[in-house]
Amino acid sequence: MTFELKGTGSSQVTYVAWDRNATEQVSLPWTKTVDVTFRGAEPRQGVLLALVPGSVYGTGPEHDDKFATPPCVIKVDGKQVAAGGGGSSVRGCEYTLKVTP
Repeated sequence: MTFELKGTGSSQVTYVAWDRNATEQVSLPWTKTVDVTFRGAEPRQGVLLALVPGSVYGTGPEHDDKFATPPCVIKVDGKQVAAGGGGSSVRGCEYTLKVTP
């Protein structure tokens, strides 16, 4: 699975990918690919994938001279499964990854 943040500048980002979580200071645009391996009942119950970006100063023409949250995307096997953030929204992206029978 892949986390993406769009925009320019730098941002603090927190991500959760099942058994991994981290907070990093990153340069935008930013991409992080993480392998997720299921164990036990997790395929049916699902595991949380979450990406929470910090605010960036002036992330585009509509946000110049303001702090705004950069847009985020979560992809699984190359397919976009969640998007969010951007502008005044403080929500990032989240998705519950499940294996369907």
